[in-house]
Amino acid sequence: MPFIKPTYNIDGDVTDIVIETLVADGVKGLIFDLDSTLIESKSARLTDEVNAWLVRARPHFKMVILSNNKNAVYLERVKTILDMPVIGYAKKPSRRGFRQAMEMLALTPAEVAVIGDRPLTDILGGKRSGAKTVLVKILHTINEPSWKTSIRNLERCLIAK
Repeated sequence: MPFIKPTYNIDGDVTDIVIETLVADGVKGLIFDLDSTLIESKSARLTDEVNAWLVRARPHFKMVILSNNKNAVYLERVKTILDMPVIGYAKKPSRRGFRQAMEMLALTPAEVAVIGDRPLTDILGGKRSGAKTVLVKILHTINEPSWKTSIRNLERCLIAK
């Protein structure tokens, strides 16, 4: 039985999110997953398309990254490249990191949307924290191994349509 229902289920990557829809829904802050959502996993490289979407979104939202990544050097590099706070080693779907991110944003859960590509970490953690959730596919520029795609597809079976 499906038990995870994201507020928004986007049939595309982060660049396909309609900013105006989130604004109309009262969203004032965004908590982003990092790897495969904003950048290719462990690359610290930002595509022009994601950068352009972030530039359009910045006037509307406070932003923070919440990642399970533990590599402090990598996370510091990402913080500089994306010019936003980064919380690493979050242990998603634990609520602790989501609460910390909301405190950084100085917003209530109702004013926040969690954006990520993994139902069992990003979406489940966001929902457990009371935030709106946006499930996206991995960046269209990523060519991931078939075993990883299989895991993602299995996770998506748990999503309520």
